[in-house]
Amino acid sequence: MVEEGVARIGGDIEDEITPEEEQGIPGHAGKKEWAKRLQSFLRESGISFEAEGEATRIHLGMLSVEVTEAGETGYAVVITIPLPGSSSDAEDEEAAKAYMDALKVLARLGADEIRYELDTDMPGYPVLRAVIEYSNPDDLASKLIEALKPFAKGEQAD
Repeated sequence: MVEEGVARIGGDIEDEITPEEEQGIPGHAGKKEWAKRLQSFLRESGISFEAEGEATRIHLGMLSVEVTEAGETGYAVVITIPLPGSSSDAEDEEAAKAYMDALKVLARLGADEIRYELDTDMPGYPVLRAVIEYSNPDDLASKLIEALKPFAKGEQAD
């Protein structure tokens, strides 16, 4: 039941969203207008995502883009980029596409400041996180929608 609802929100199933999902039941759409606007854009664009309230995880191939709470500042967009764990992984075309996609999203977000975090906790699977914090969630939603437009189904990435 929950998997079906998450898949439906992520654009993988064509069914309509139920009123319960729109009201923000855990595992489903957010209640706040900015989150509804972002999640509606993702659904209409055919971009795969998962949502639990305002927290949203967007899937762009190997790239993950998340909207999370960020302590006192409000919210953040966190872009997780897989790094090569070995020299043989460095030539992987899918990983290269993830890097290019991450740079496209970062450039289109128009952030004044980007914080980077290197996560090496899982041996052989390092990841780089780019974190952009926003105090205004409406601004976050607007900028993220613009940044993700090239990834909409039927669109050609810039």
